[in-house]
Amino acid sequence: MNEESSFGSSSEQEIEIQYSKQAEKFFAKQRYLPKSEVRLLLVKAVRHLTKVELSNIDVKFLTGSLQGFYRIRKGNVRIIFSYRNGTMVIVTVENIDVRGNVYE
Repeated sequence: MNEESSFGSSSEQEIEIQYSKQAEKFFAKQRYLPKSEVRLLLVKAVRHLTKVELSNIDVKFLTGSLQGFYRIRKGNVRIIFSYRNGTMVIVTVENIDVRGNVYE
């Protein structure tokens, strides 16, 4: 599933968010982190990573088998994603789950 939203205040760059099947399953089985909040966290993280806006978000570049991906921490939930920056920023959410399960 794809979603689009406005990204930058001055650049007006668009962001497209793509969710993996696992991420969609996570949204279907839980209720404490809605998709709308995940979308806001992803936009905030990409803006932080591209230095458009420095914000207080816990985002980290991953290493090892998950090299090339980033992690957002929101309470006990982890969001694993990657992004490509071009005329449109494309964010791909690979995995969302609780801390103990997300890295498996």
